[in-house]
Amino acid sequence: MEGAAVDVRFDSAHLFLDLSDGRAVQFPLNWFPVLQAATSAEREHFAISIDREQLFWPELDEDMSVTALLLSLPDSSLH
Repeated sequence: MEGAAVDVRFDSAHLFLDLSDGRAVQFPLNWFPVLQAATSAEREHFAISIDREQLFWPELDEDMSVTALLLSLPDSSLH
């Protein structure tokens, strides 16, 4: 799958990943216990790697691969 991370957003139940190709993908927040337990401020303080393939939350010592996230969802979940 193509697509590089450009932004991450949250609501009370989901992580939303915006991609450079215009897609927006949502994931259940309960897939990520560390992020689910984090405060809004901690969730909003993240970094995207230079190649836009990794997400990292420094205060939480949490990171994830964009490719792995995209491969975890069926194609029908892409918007």
